[in-house]
Amino acid sequence: MPERLGLAILPGTGWRAHEIETIAREAEDAGFEAILNAEANNDGLATAQLMGAVTSRIKVGTWIASIYLRHAYLCAQGAALIADATGGRMILGLGVSHQPVNRALGVETASPLSDLRPYLTEVQSWQRGEGPATHLPQHPAPRRVSVHMAALTSKAVELAGEVADGVMPVFWPATRVTRSKTWAARGRAKSPERGPLEVSLGLPVFVGDDLTAMRTLARRNLAIYTTFPFYQRLFRLIGFVAEAEKAEQGAAAEALSDALLDTVCLIGPIARCRERLATYRAAGLDLPILYPPIGVDGARAVINAFRQ
Repeated sequence: MPERLGLAILPGTGWRAHEIETIAREAEDAGFEAILNAEANNDGLATAQLMGAVTSRIKVGTWIASIYLRHAYLCAQGAALIADATGGRMILGLGVSHQPVNRALGVETASPLSDLRPYLTEVQSWQRGEGPATHLPQHPAPRRVSVHMAALTSKAVELAGEVADGVMPVFWPATRVTRSKTWAARGRAKSPERGPLEVSLGLPVFVGDDLTAMRTLARRNLAIYTTFPFYQRLFRLIGFVAEAEKAEQGAAAEALSDALLDTVCLIGPIARCRERLATYRAAGLDLPILYPPIGVDGARAVINAFRQ
């Protein structure tokens, strides 16, 4: 039986529609279970619909769509339509994006974690047809949408355990995957009617025999993330204090030490990457979401490297 694998793409870096369609089909042909898109300079739901329309088996969705960019009602209806059109293949990943991004878009984010609870609750309520009538009565979505929540900290994972079907972290070591089970269980205890919480971890992937070159490529691709306070805090939480301090000082790529990259990425020769992936699975990871280098060629290289 093929191992579960997801693929994340960042089409907002200049991808054309036909490139998104092509990569979705190639991921499906390679045996990937899901292809998700990061909502940055694009519409995450529209991109998921585009991918779903040209495939027949692979799950499609968002990794992550921002709760601040669309009303919960519109989000619920859009996701429900994609799920119906794809035979239930829609995964709706939701999160709060990042402070610098939100400021650039004129979005106020006073309490992101507090904002997530009502938004996810409302989305799922609308999909059950429980929202108030507008000029038409509400009705349940014909296909169930799996709702996942972005999370980096223990409190966020606990909230996901209470209100979501899955949790979508990124930049976690394998040990944190194991620890997250306890945090999720605290949330699930408040919602015992829900099934197991699925952990879908984003894993940056840089496959190549020259480890030094792959680390250089990783720094070039991931430097932007060091500028976001959420990730600076996460680096501290997972034990990379010096790296967090460099990131806070604006060191960018220099903040990504070899040790940090080796801890949160699949990097180097394919055998080394597969060994690290096995470690994550053993730690309790349900669905690895492979995050390739930026660009169509980077996505295609990862698809081919992990073809099943």
